[in-house]
Amino acid sequence: MSKAIIFDFDGTLVNSEKLIRKTFIDVTRKIAPNRSSIAKKVLIGPPLEDTAKEILGGQREKFLNKFVEDFISIHDNEILAHTSLYNNSNETLSILFQMGYKMAIATNKREGPTKKLINHYNWGGYFKFLECSDNNALMRNKSQMIANIISNDKDFKDSFYVGDTTEDYKAADFNNLRFIKAKYGYGKMQNWDSVKSHKEIESIGELISILS
Repeated sequence: MSKAIIFDFDGTLVNSEKLIRKTFIDVTRKIAPNRSSIAKKVLIGPPLEDTAKEILGGQREKFLNKFVEDFISIHDNEILAHTSLYNNSNETLSILFQMGYKMAIATNKREGPTKKLINHYNWGGYFKFLECSDNNALMRNKSQMIANIISNDKDFKDSFYVGDTTEDYKAADFNNLRFIKAKYGYGKMQNWDSVKSHKEIESIGELISILS
C-alpha cells in the first residue's frame, strides 16, 4: 500500500473561517448590501469567484471583479494574524513526514495566501506538491488538481484525501482515492447522506492511528 496522503487546506489543516466570513460580509456590505444575509451563511471552501457569484446573485455581472479585488486586498493583508492552526496540525504533519509519508495539498485557496501560510508555519519541507485553484493558466477544480498530483507521482494513485466538504469527497471519489472526512471543518451543515468515507476524524491528530 502506498504511503501517500493529500490534504485539503482551509477547514482541514488551518482554520481561516472567521477571517474569510468576515471579509465576505464586509465586502458585501460595501458593494451589495442587500445580499449581506447570503454572505453570512455561504459555505466556506469553494473557489473565491464561485462564492462571490453566489453572494452577488443577479448583480454578479456588474460587481464580480470589484468584489474579488476587494476580498483579496483585505484577506491577504490580514491572513497571518487571523488564521489559526487546528490542534495538532504541526505535530501530525511532522509525525507523518517522519513515518515516510509523501504529502501534497489540493486546495481551492489561491496560491499566494496558501504559500504565505505554509512558509509562516515552516511547512515547506513537508509537501511534495502544492496544487491551488490558480497556479495554472486555467482555473481548476479539486478533481483536476488531484489528478495532476497523481500524474506526476504514481504513489499518490493509492493515497488518501483528507477534506471537510462534500466537494472534497467528490474529488477523492473521482480519482478513486480513499476519503477521510474532517468532521471539525466547514462542511458541518452539508448533506452527507450519500458520502461513504473511509474514515471520519474529530481532530487532525487522529490520522496518526489510522495511518500507522
